[in-house]
Amino acid sequence: MTDWLKQSTSVTVMMGPFRDATTGNIAQTALTITQPDIRLSKNGAAWAQKAAAQTLTHAEAGWYGVVLDATDTNTLGSLKVSIHESGALVVWDSFMVVTANVWDSLFGADVLTTDVTQWLGTAVTAGTAGVPNV
Repeated sequence: MTDWLKQSTSVTVMMGPFRDATTGNIAQTALTITQPDIRLSKNGAAWAQKAAAQTLTHAEAGWYGVVLDATDTNTLGSLKVSIHESGALVVWDSFMVVTANVWDSLFGADVLTTDVTQWLGTAVTAGTAGVPNV
């Protein structure tokens, strides 16, 4: 399942589980994961490190919290996050960055705003009391 993110906002996402590169079974709970280790691809563009400096803190069972800031989430569309730390298998996740209106409509207390510009291929004009004339 892809997580949805609100465009240009900061969010903490859990990345993991990090597992031992040799056995693939042992949780890695003491990794030193820093900004250059956290790579992003926005909408299929070239990979780059995340915007803000951060050293990840282990949460539990090989999972680490990553702060994606407003710069990391500023591009609409797919966002891939990949971390390959020495001693552990690569961990990655995919996100979908959507406008604030869409995110709030799906997960917040807002309604999805829609406007009618055509009705059956014909331009709509405003009629009496907001009723469309077609």
